[in-house]
Amino acid sequence: MEISLFQEGEPLRFERIILYPYPDLKRIWTRLWLTAAQNKAPNLELFVFNPDGSENTSVYMMARREQRIETTLHLRNPIPGATYHVLALLTEGLADVAKEIAREEFDLVLEFRDPEKGQPGFGMGVNWDELRQQESRQQDSQAGKEN
Repeated sequence: MEISLFQEGEPLRFERIILYPYPDLKRIWTRLWLTAAQNKAPNLELFVFNPDGSENTSVYMMARREQRIETTLHLRNPIPGATYHVLALLTEGLADVAKEIAREEFDLVLEFRDPEKGQPGFGMGVNWDELRQQESRQQDSQAGKEN
């Protein structure tokens, strides 16, 4: 019996994208999850645009085979409290002939949010309310053990 680690016919796409600005607001911790796809190595592009629409920072990762990808983005001249726009692209192929596979866009307010305290980050594919409820249940459970 063979157990496949890949879902047949599942399109290559972003499952989740999570961004958390660091306390210094000059860096952004980033983690992306892709669907598991056999024999696929997409390119990943991630852009952060300033409030005026100009590009602040970006990263290009070529031919990624990992399902979970992490990186730290470094902002130029960060503006605390400002709303930045994030664009994530998955592509196949090289430069001029690259084919777009998936695109996700969302806003990010440049403020520190602590993932250790269950505070929601920025991104897509995460139910932040459910995450807060789980964190609250864990804290209640620990408080009960201490009493």
